[in-house]
Amino acid sequence: MTVPLEYRALADRFEAIRAEVDRTPDALVPRSIMRGIAAGLSRAPSLRRNDPMKSHQQRSLWGRLADEAAARPEQVGFVLLGEGGRAELAERLGVPHRTLTARLDGWRRTRPRLVVPYSGRRKAGGAPLVAVQLPAVSDLVLWAATVRAVPDAVDGRPPHPLLVADAAERLAMLDTRGPATDGWPDLDDAVEDLGAAIVRKGGEPPARRLETGRRR
Repeated sequence: MTVPLEYRALADRFEAIRAEVDRTPDALVPRSIMRGIAAGLSRAPSLRRNDPMKSHQQRSLWGRLADEAAARPEQVGFVLLGEGGRAELAERLGVPHRTLTARLDGWRRTRPRLVVPYSGRRKAGGAPLVAVQLPAVSDLVLWAATVRAVPDAVDGRPPHPLLVADAAERLAMLDTRGPATDGWPDLDDAVEDLGAAIVRKGGEPPARRLETGRRR
């Protein structure tokens, strides 16, 4: 399988974080966090105002692509494809080949880019699609891994995965980078602040997975 150099670089960063704390990928960034990232991308308030996302069909396809990109933390936001290339991805997403081509072309032209398609070496039939990256997923997976790798200053344990998932979902909705934190209280504050930012953008914050009971 041909993989982009960009994937190798990000995957190596994730592996370095994982190896440092000697945890499996799923223990470092559990499924709850990955689901939060995918859900946030599908619920971003900006989607309905974005030309390539104004129809329900396009937003539905975007949600399925986000699920694929967030399937495994070690994929760091990439959907890696075999020899089937674009046809393989179209089948996985349940759309015609031409529809997928048109959508990817529109999404890669946004600023910032929603997707980054990668092609392999050109052959007789053209350059095959070998991978699609969702940069927002890449950023949030690495952020979550970094946050979960640092023992909490309060209790000496990694921040609870559900608290990280709450933050990651809201960050994905806002398409913004994760904040630096010194402990779970900082993360708890960030969840509340991000929820307020979502409201200001005309969206509705998702229900929290973890209620800490803490007051600021």
